[in-house]
Amino acid sequence: MSEQVSRIIVPVDGSPTAAAAARHASLLARLLDAPLQLLHVMPLNPAELCDIPANRQAEADHDRTVRLEIAGEAFAKARAAIEPGLTPAPEEVVLEDSTFIRHPDRAIVAHARSQPDCLLVLGARHLSEVGKFVQGSVSNEVVHRARCPVTIVHDDASMQEASGIGRVLLPVDGSLHANQAAGLAGDLARSAEVPVELVFCQPGGQAGGLEEDGESQAGRVFRLAREALGEIPGGIEEVLLHEERFAEAIVSRARHHLAERPMIVMGRRGLGKWRESLLGSVSHRVIDLAPCPVTVVV
Repeated sequence: MSEQVSRIIVPVDGSPTAAAAARHASLLARLLDAPLQLLHVMPLNPAELCDIPANRQAEADHDRTVRLEIAGEAFAKARAAIEPGLTPAPEEVVLEDSTFIRHPDRAIVAHARSQPDCLLVLGARHLSEVGKFVQGSVSNEVVHRARCPVTIVHDDASMQEASGIGRVLLPVDGSLHANQAAGLAGDLARSAEVPVELVFCQPGGQAGGLEEDGESQAGRVFRLAREALGEIPGGIEEVLLHEERFAEAIVSRARHHLAERPMIVMGRRGLGKWRESLLGSVSHRVIDLAPCPVTVVV
């Protein structure tokens, strides 16, 4: 079992995107030797005109049976998508509220916080920043709010792409959050028996001078990442890029290895949503552009 993850949680709603996420979550559950939990958020329908929302209880809701059937269908589609023979069998959890669940993302995050050392796996659509603002994005909100690792599987991922990992890409910069991501990346790479590629982006034109001990900046970053990774039987490769646009450079490496079914595991600074909007976030840009699953670790 991974030292960082003791449970995999995947929200499901019956959509193809959720099915791909469930498939990938079952892969991670096997690789990390962690139980899988299927989660369905079941908000109540708006109250009828004769109802008083504050007094309305779930058991008195006449439409609840229908919504439970919908939840059952969502679980059935998720179970059909997961790896065959997964043990233990996935647990099924329905989240509901006595009044309304107005914000599914907050319900998911609150549930994850009640499950120590969990990892969330969510399906997501490729949306522009304007699209996220207009349409909303549960996965985007969860990534901003969650205190646990979050894996995003995009809606254009096929079942085959979601079913395997052939290479782990680990962006590194020598920071604590990058080294924390390295711990999880190492667990996945050892279990899947695949190589890890360390990607360090140094702005173009920077010479990368020596530190006080004579070690170069890139050398120090790669050394710290290797120490955090531990032994990787599949091998560790180091890639130094001189790029100004870090996120695009990382995504370019993922596209380069697309035939190998890569997975990106990276740290996140843990800034609030508005600070990330102002300062920018490499991890969120990578999530938006990546052609493969992305796991962010706070």
